[in-house]
Amino acid sequence: MEENSQELRREYVRTNDVIPVYYEADKGDGEESRSVMDWELLFDDIEPKPEENPKLYELLFDINQKLNILINHVSEKNGFNIPEAREVNISGGGLRFLSNDKFESGDRLVLKTFLPTYAHVIRLRCEVVRCEPGGKGYEVAVKYTDLDETTRDKIIKYIFARQRKLLRTEKKP
Repeated sequence: MEENSQELRREYVRTNDVIPVYYEADKGDGEESRSVMDWELLFDDIEPKPEENPKLYELLFDINQKLNILINHVSEKNGFNIPEAREVNISGGGLRFLSNDKFESGDRLVLKTFLPTYAHVIRLRCEVVRCEPGGKGYEVAVKYTDLDETTRDKIIKYIFARQRKLLRTEKKP
């Protein structure tokens, strides 16, 4: 019965995926955090349409993955490491990820992610709902606190695209 009540509370569809998610404490000063990548703002207004060239998104995702590897390599050499989560459960209302860092319920975070279907970084202000030991670290569940409907729609469209892809691969022999 507990599981059914939890399912009834869900407002948005969700899916598991492996995507880069960078996180840091939300300083709450109203200013955008600049510690992850200053060049992000250059691409915020670029909104190519997925139907124009789906291969472009695959290439951008591959380039992003390679850049992440290079950034991680360089940052480790310089003693500066950007916390990153990869296996996530994402929905239109929140996100769950594994972290090496422990958080308290109510902590505020800024998450930055790159969805493969969109060509720019999505910045998400969140509040920690739950943090429990699990796997190789802590399982952190957050809810979005300041998310405009356009960004929420992008996340939901991505989830549906991901689920369609999973269904297609399940049907293939």
